[in-house]
Amino acid sequence: MQLYCVYSNGRSADCGAAANTQKAKPQSLRLLVEREARRRKDQETLLLSEEELRNIWFLMKEMGVETNGEVRINYDGFSQVLVRCRECFGPQIDPYFKASLFLKFERDNNGCISANQFLNYLNLRTSMHQNRLELSAFDLGNTGNLTTEQLEEYVKSLVSQVPALSDIQPDFLDHYGRIAVRKLLFFHGKNGCVRIRDLVNSIVLQELNELKNNQLQEHQLISNWFSIQVKRQPARDEMDMLAFTDFVLAWDHRSHPAAIKYFFDIFDLKKQGYISPAEIYTFFKEIHYMWVHVMNEYADLSIYDVVDEMLDMVKPKVFALPMPAPGCAVLCCVVIVREQITARITPEDLAVSGMSGIFFSTLSDVKQFYDYNYRENLMHQDDDSGS
Repeated sequence: MQLYCVYSNGRSADCGAAANTQKAKPQSLRLLVEREARRRKDQETLLLSEEELRNIWFLMKEMGVETNGEVRINYDGFSQVLVRCRECFGPQIDPYFKASLFLKFERDNNGCISANQFLNYLNLRTSMHQNRLELSAFDLGNTGNLTTEQLEEYVKSLVSQVPALSDIQPDFLDHYGRIAVRKLLFFHGKNGCVRIRDLVNSIVLQELNELKNNQLQEHQLISNWFSIQVKRQPARDEMDMLAFTDFVLAWDHRSHPAAIKYFFDIFDLKKQGYISPAEIYTFFKEIHYMWVHVMNEYADLSIYDVVDEMLDMVKPKVFALPMPAPGCAVLCCVVIVREQITARITPEDLAVSGMSGIFFSTLSDVKQFYDYNYRENLMHQDDDSGS
């Protein structure tokens, strides 16, 4: 495999030209040469190409026996495949055909192993080794770990290799890198770093590598976290990094006027400019379900009682419409009475009450409602522990 150095602007350069560089700077040619030197040493173990893997499969079928779509091969045939492969690929192929490796596969009564499983092993090993080489190229300190910034550089370096990401604009590339690595860090990160050995066989990295397949269908791209379609496609149940940041800020400062506006737009389901008892009921219904089935609390908690408590807490200005005048038709009375219980909580009501934080918390998080519902007991516990 031909090796070459890459400048930060993407142009190739002669590795030997920088051999006498005395002082290395971040991303200097010397560091890049050292990176390529490490890759050269690692590549002493052969990386099998797709064509070479196909040739090995052809030889396995020739030396083995195929039954019901599965090829099985004994050790004699296995050894003959090694001889033929050595003629084609050289002695570097030997580690793939050791006797100890053959014995690791399950054998039938005839001493045969599944050639299909063996080829899957070769594919997996090649993929893992390729991943290790690519990831290690960004481990400039040879620590065995990648920082968040190095992961972002790695992900961005793959853009040119992935057809599905080819339309990323330069001004969006840094943003894409920050979003993409969040999943790698979520599953494998610790203190802002990820161990390379945890990534080489990671299903998350496999998801990223799947984008290199230019035959992916639209639905496959949409379901892939690393796809540009996911990052740009607006969806009701998705939030990008900036939206998530806004959410965290609003949640941590729930009583702030900016947070009131943020959450009010969510709770005002009908976009009428106020929150009605029906909307409070809708949100707390989900909390009530978790209260019973997750927190294992008492099921006789009345949702309507909580709705009334929220209204008493906020004390909205528009709480009840006037009672109908005497002599109104019965139908009119029914309509008015129904309207009478329809309070209207506005952003101003929440700001004046000073209870917006508790209001939004108890209707959004079952743990927050638990703390609110048992607030007196929790206060006594704190007093007892402090005495």
